[in-house]
Amino acid sequence: MSNTKTTSTGSKTFTSILAGAAKHPYIAAFMLCLILSMFFLGSVDNMGKYVPGIFFVFFCGLSAVIVSHLCTEKKRSNFLTAILTAAVCAAGAPLFLLFSHTKNKILFLFAFCSIVILALYFAFFTKKLARRFNAMLIIGLGFVVKLCYVLGTSVYVRQHDTGWFGAKDEVIPGHLGYISYLFHNHSLYNGDYRRYLQYCHPPLHHSLCALWISFFNKVLGVKLDLAVESAQMLSLFWSMTIVITAYKIFRYFKLDGTALYVPLIITAFHPCFTFLSSIMNNDPLAWALTLGAMYSTLMWYREPTLKKIIKIAFCIGLGMMTKLSVGLIAPSVTIVFIAVLIKKRKDFLVKLLGQFAAFAAVCVPLGLWFPVRGLIRWGIPLTYVQELPEMTQTIKGTTFKERITDFSLYQFRRVFENWLSYDENGAPQSYNEHNPLIAFMKNSIFSEFIGEDNFSHYPFMLTVCKILFWLAAVIAAAAFIAMVVNLFRKCAADMVQKLFLISFHVILVGNLYMLSKNYTMVCSMNFRYIMPTVIIGSFFLGTTLISADKEGSTRAKAVKYTSYIAVTAFAVMSSLVYLMVVINQ
Repeated sequence: MSNTKTTSTGSKTFTSILAGAAKHPYIAAFMLCLILSMFFLGSVDNMGKYVPGIFFVFFCGLSAVIVSHLCTEKKRSNFLTAILTAAVCAAGAPLFLLFSHTKNKILFLFAFCSIVILALYFAFFTKKLARRFNAMLIIGLGFVVKLCYVLGTSVYVRQHDTGWFGAKDEVIPGHLGYISYLFHNHSLYNGDYRRYLQYCHPPLHHSLCALWISFFNKVLGVKLDLAVESAQMLSLFWSMTIVITAYKIFRYFKLDGTALYVPLIITAFHPCFTFLSSIMNNDPLAWALTLGAMYSTLMWYREPTLKKIIKIAFCIGLGMMTKLSVGLIAPSVTIVFIAVLIKKRKDFLVKLLGQFAAFAAVCVPLGLWFPVRGLIRWGIPLTYVQELPEMTQTIKGTTFKERITDFSLYQFRRVFENWLSYDENGAPQSYNEHNPLIAFMKNSIFSEFIGEDNFSHYPFMLTVCKILFWLAAVIAAAAFIAMVVNLFRKCAADMVQKLFLISFHVILVGNLYMLSKNYTMVCSMNFRYIMPTVIIGSFFLGTTLISADKEGSTRAKAVKYTSYIAVTAFAVMSSLVYLMVVINQ
């Protein structure tokens, strides 16, 4: 009887921890990122000497919990439990000593974190909580990949328009320069910000980064350059909130089994979100708030209350206070507002109109105060976009029609994005990517910074990259087809929900094409402008797999297992690519 009681208590303890993390996933993710920041300060090279010791203590405690749980389940004696625990801890001690001295700390960290997650999963898994365990396994392993990529990537490497972190009296262009100005001056730049690259963006992201750096530098006493490096962990957190919110959206539509795990694996391991987790511009926070607006809108559609519509207002308003392009979700949200207004106009017209007024009262000031300030004080247009100087990446020489219709095979010889360059003799090398679809398919997997040089010591990785690209293309095509098909047939979403998601998908892609047309640079054709399309496409792919678990036919089983094989291979190769990038640098 005592053994049974102990088993129940041990399982309940871990289950309660799991339930707490599941109930407050954003808080749990933030605390994890904050704690890891204190260990690594944003880079594995900044790891404190005490960290291997702390990890070893954690390893011993975790081993004791798992061995005790398993031995109790098997009704083994306490003496045997103690012996096995001591043996596991003793076996692990040399590995943590190696962790202190090895140059491949990223690999060790990846292996350690993955083993911990898998050990907890297999030790405490129960059928009753299968979905929760499976989801946390997928999200957890995806987090480990992102963490390792962040810890191996500097704030000055593979970044978009960051500049550098300057001194107090300097006004440095770029996102880091913007953060630097806020950190030193505690106020916005009080002048026509068109003079400085990236200062045209609203300041929420840059202010939060400045606060984070201030906390580490002024409160914890961390050196300024290390505090700046640690700010990447904020981007890691925002990237994780995107995955968590995507899971909430999938569950909102009651996706389960294959229909849930396939889109969740795609989202958790998609290279675009791994890359997003390390960049210091405002994209991570902007997309995190955009996903929050998507989920909040769906929740309001189910139950249109004042509290829920205020959540939408804060997500969009704060999102536009991060990056004005978050406002692109507004037309799709309006579709939902109009649909509910028409449906409930007889009984709730006054209440709904009051909610819309409250929405506007919160969203508009939050979203527009910064551009309105620029308009009033310096005559800067509300939709001002900073112009780029003439660069070698220009594609002015090709008409837009030619660009969007050119699918010549030579463009697929490399799966990495092509940029025109010149050798030491001034002879042109390669060419500028010009077809938006081909360009953002390439940089959705490898960004614009990853190429052959990143795998100079591991030539087999070039084959892996080719397979990953074409597998991603097949998955993307399947998701697009699923989205089109499900628009015209019954699925997990009703017509209003489908119009909400698909219209946002179309707006994002259409805006990217217009951006490409109006700003004839290779950098304007970047997947980072349309990242939510991964989640929308994955959702519709998931809805087509609902029958795969319910039907017992050979065809249904084939679809199910083929889907799992494809997305598992996608996850493994995606992880391998981004781990190898930081190992090889």
